[in-house]
Amino acid sequence: MHTLSETLKAKTPSNSDSSSLSFTKMHGLGNDFVMVSLTDMLAIPSFANLVKQGKNPLPALTKGICDRNFGIGADGLIVGFSLAERPEIEASIFKALGADYAIGTKCDIGWIYTNSDGSSSAMCGNGLRCLGLWALRKELVASNRILVSTKAGVQEILVDDESKITVDMGKPILQTDLIPLSGSSKASFVQGEVNSSDFQFKATCVSMGNPHVVIFDAPQALDSLNENKFSEPLKSLSVKVQEQSLFPEGVNVEWCRAVARDEVHSLIYERGCGATLACASGAAAVVVAAVLEGRIERKAKVRLPGGFLSIEWAQSDDHVHMTGPAKTVFTGSINETDIDKYIHGGKSVDKEICCS
Repeated sequence: MHTLSETLKAKTPSNSDSSSLSFTKMHGLGNDFVMVSLTDMLAIPSFANLVKQGKNPLPALTKGICDRNFGIGADGLIVGFSLAERPEIEASIFKALGADYAIGTKCDIGWIYTNSDGSSSAMCGNGLRCLGLWALRKELVASNRILVSTKAGVQEILVDDESKITVDMGKPILQTDLIPLSGSSKASFVQGEVNSSDFQFKATCVSMGNPHVVIFDAPQALDSLNENKFSEPLKSLSVKVQEQSLFPEGVNVEWCRAVARDEVHSLIYERGCGATLACASGAAAVVVAAVLEGRIERKAKVRLPGGFLSIEWAQSDDHVHMTGPAKTVFTGSINETDIDKYIHGGKSVDKEICCS
């Protein structure tokens, strides 16, 4: 276990060569990310030129970098930036990258999160834990209590050490029009019907800045929950659930079973990257749904294939607090030629990605 002082000493290198992009590969319970600095990315001419033209290279770049065969491999790309110390980043750059939410905010840092398929997401709890640890090690922040500007609003991260990082994920959204859900006249969707010709489930829908449908005790999921991993049939069923017209912006699908008043087992099929070892916003949604359905207390641990997350839905302020670890896997750099190929959709690379 690392102390905070040790965490601060374990700094990742900055990009000193404009012909390459420094990155850090991190994970939270196996939910993995490639972390890069926006300032470093803007030092890559091809990237910067497109942004100056009002274009967003991140979807194509993310697909290439996150490809597990031809890239580094990850569930998503996280672009972090200081808001306190880097005022030279122009508002037009944030607008081009879809990060208008960072303009004028009084936060320590901001981020842009992109799923491995190139789609954007407003929230990723595992990613936020990694971001907090990364920002400390990059010395983008001076305190272990960090305010982050995200598309889902301001989030607070508290880094005790790499084994204990807590994110205040804010209040769950239960209004059906804000989750959003289509065609539902209910104010909230608690144990409502999700059905098609292939299935019929009782489910609870929650947004934690991204939409979730939480399904308890589905017979089709019980064997997978016992083995703590997705079967191929359950993956296929998850896709069919996601394709329902009820979910106009897609949805994260949680298959769950409450095993005690303070423990839930869950498998999560994420919007944008499929079956995942861990999804912190999903774990938060699971606890909220389980409380609403009367299955558990407000403080519980959620077992995921990658390990356990601790979730508390506080009654005092209605905020959901999530605690778990984050870990650096390796650091490295990608040369400019390969970045150009990723941006333009190419998968073949001429040179190796250098890792340490």
